[in-house]
Amino acid sequence: MSVRPLLASTSRLATAATRRGIISPSAAAAAPSSSSSKGAAGGVDARIFSGIDGFLGAKEVQRLDEWQGGLWGRLQEEVRSNPRLAPIRLKWDNDRFDVAELLAFSAREPSLSLAFNYASLLVNNSYFLEGLNPDTPKPVPAQFAPLEDRVASYASGIIGSGWLWLVKAGEEIGDFDVVPTFAAGSLLVTARAQRGRDGALPLFGTPATSGAEAEAAAPAAEASPAAAADAPAAPRYARKKATAEVTPLAVLNLFELAYLGDKYGVFAREQYARDWFKSLDWDKVAKRNGQFGAF
Repeated sequence: MSVRPLLASTSRLATAATRRGIISPSAAAAAPSSSSSKGAAGGVDARIFSGIDGFLGAKEVQRLDEWQGGLWGRLQEEVRSNPRLAPIRLKWDNDRFDVAELLAFSAREPSLSLAFNYASLLVNNSYFLEGLNPDTPKPVPAQFAPLEDRVASYASGIIGSGWLWLVKAGEEIGDFDVVPTFAAGSLLVTARAQRGRDGALPLFGTPATSGAEAEAAAPAAEASPAAAADAPAAPRYARKKATAEVTPLAVLNLFELAYLGDKYGVFAREQYARDWFKSLDWDKVAKRNGQFGAF
């Protein structure tokens, strides 16, 4: 199996993506070298692929784009080859792919752990890219400014790969916090729904179908009630409401592939985190807080 992305790389899939409204021709033209020209642009501003002044260069952002594409390719292969994922494949090939449903479906089944991990990494990395500001940095809002040192401390202290989340953690105006997750851990999906992100917005790079150009979609019989009955009963990340009420507003990718390069070395996570904090699209963070932050 080639490790190159199995995105909608043929003209047929690219045409299908445009026809289905997954990506507009103008958006594709805006970033011809990024995955947004091969799959859904989602909420990612194509200008970030030219680099973000004071943060990541074009090479690093394009590497994240390549990683996203590779994850999509591996998820496509897993969905096509694992019979337990036939209901997901059927929906994907009929314009009804839902990452929250996939995560819930695969959460408690060991044979579906690869699909779960790929999907979780995809939704996290998409959210990271969606939150970046390609324009001149905006002033950090006063209510978030005290969190910069905490973000930097967490980033420098975490061992291994993971994610650092800026969250709404309570009902008061200033109830914001920083929460880490590790490996493929995510705060974005709970109880079969996305939290802190518009579920109708496709993830960055979403292919039009599950791939395998000439293969027919999974037969409807595979998505029968019997198949559905075999699905996991509840996601492993489901928690009681009292402990799950944090709403993600932004996330920092702490995988080394995200930041290693000309500007950041292996011990530069603290500076990387501070620069991310200043490079956030704070208008988008405020909008997420207003839209999703109320409990």
